[in-house]
Amino acid sequence: MGKLPLEMQLIALRYHSRRLRAPNFVRKDVELANYLAPVANGLGDLIVSLPALQALIATGVPTHLITRSPFQEGLESRIEGLAGAIREIQFETAELKPADHYFNLRNHPLQTDHIWASPEFEQQYPGYKINHVLKGICADFGINADFEHLSPLPFRARAEAKDTVIFIPGSAGIVKCWPTQHWLSLAEELRARGQKLAVLGQPDRSTIVRDCLNAGLMHIETPTIIDALDVISSSQCVIAVDTGLMHLAVHQMMPTVSLFRYNVMFQRDYPHVVSLVAPRCHQKCIDIEFSAVPNKVIQFDRFKENENLTYWETWKCAAEKWEESCMSAITVESVLEAVNRLTMKRRAR
Repeated sequence: MGKLPLEMQLIALRYHSRRLRAPNFVRKDVELANYLAPVANGLGDLIVSLPALQALIATGVPTHLITRSPFQEGLESRIEGLAGAIREIQFETAELKPADHYFNLRNHPLQTDHIWASPEFEQQYPGYKINHVLKGICADFGINADFEHLSPLPFRARAEAKDTVIFIPGSAGIVKCWPTQHWLSLAEELRARGQKLAVLGQPDRSTIVRDCLNAGLMHIETPTIIDALDVISSSQCVIAVDTGLMHLAVHQMMPTVSLFRYNVMFQRDYPHVVSLVAPRCHQKCIDIEFSAVPNKVIQFDRFKENENLTYWETWKCAAEKWEESCMSAITVESVLEAVNRLTMKRRAR
């Protein structure tokens, strides 16, 4: 535990006697299996939990993913060594064998004690972001996960994405979106440099995606998460708001410009990522943000898309005009500078 921050060491020591240890070898005379449920029920929650899942697979013990919503289904065939996937609503802990290990990444004080990024959380865990939380949980559960060195998923090259900057403007939460006008201005600047562009997203579910396509930006359809994985992994650079596909780009070690609200709980710092952060939101937005997040929930008893969307889709920005929204303060110039920095770094490798 010497490499962990002091707060994580204290958490690990506090719960040492109750810790579930992941086996670091396989006994051939004992039948056992690992089961891991991600830290929450969105696609991004699965992606940020992948290092823990991959670490369990690396032990040689058959490891199963517990999916918590439809958003977390579809990647199984690309997670090398995965023994299988089971929907949480069909998973019965009472049926586990004595030697089996179930790792519920939500069932830990770092998840349950406070709403992430709330004043109470910040006071107890100053500066913590999602990787700090997951490192602490994994250390306590005995999972030897490496969050510093990501292991990208295998992909199939997509010719239409080669040398292309991918825009991912859509999100279930409109408050997390960058204004359409900014995307179109950015596209104009990049096109003037001869840069190929394409938009990923679902126009029937995102007004921002639809507006970008109506303005003439090229759309690469990705009907499955596997399609999205392949397109993102074949591209030159990704510019995205805080959403699941952004986290997928980060995990694939693609040059990624991430656009965040002031709440950077899910910001992940890697050399191939530049995160641009908006100023603090209107207080009305912040009040909503910290009044509805169920941090005490450690399991989900329904398996529906709208279970994850209800919170975000009912939250509208308090700003009356898009120019007054916090996300509009992230400038086109700052995104261009970030793209230049990342592409130059990639060429230098």
